[in-house]
Amino acid sequence: MTKTEIKEKILKGGQLAIDRLLEKKRKDDAVVVISEKGKVVRVPAKELKK
Repeated sequence: MTKTEIKEKILKGGQLAIDRLLEKKRKDDAVVVISEKGKVVRVPAKELKK
């Protein structure tokens, strides 16, 4: 397996984890804490794009 293939798998796995987390947060009607332009922001998960 090449470094490029490993990198692609890591990125794909990270994106999958984020997608699953956001889906769970949407179902639970929870907020997500993110950084926007260096500031900590709380956003309702339902407001984030799918």
